[in-house]
Amino acid sequence: MKKLAKLFACLFLVLAAGCASLGLPTPTTYNERLAAAYGTVTEIRRDAIVLLTAKKISADDAQNVQNQADAVRAGLDVSSAAFRAGDQAGATSKLATTLQILQALQSYLVIKKGTS
Repeated sequence: MKKLAKLFACLFLVLAAGCASLGLPTPTTYNERLAAAYGTVTEIRRDAIVLLTAKKISADDAQNVQNQADAVRAGLDVSSAAFRAGDQAGATSKLATTLQILQALQSYLVIKKGTS
């Protein structure tokens, strides 16, 4: 559990730094982090479509990204339901895990953006 907490803290710092570099307020509460994650899912979906249109990823890759975005969205919904049910620790843990997947998707798309 401590490893997960440390990982979440690191991931949060990375996301917070990204927000700060864009001049956006850093999400600090659970609800703010959840909302930012939902927004990131939307960005990932858009990026996949842009990369597909630019022929930087295949249709299969784009579909895979969309499927992963669906899974992330479902994970965010589960986390949100746990939070509403009063399980703040479980909700935070689920959110942290989901943020890891989001970061992996973002990294993949960043790499694909840089290829020709």
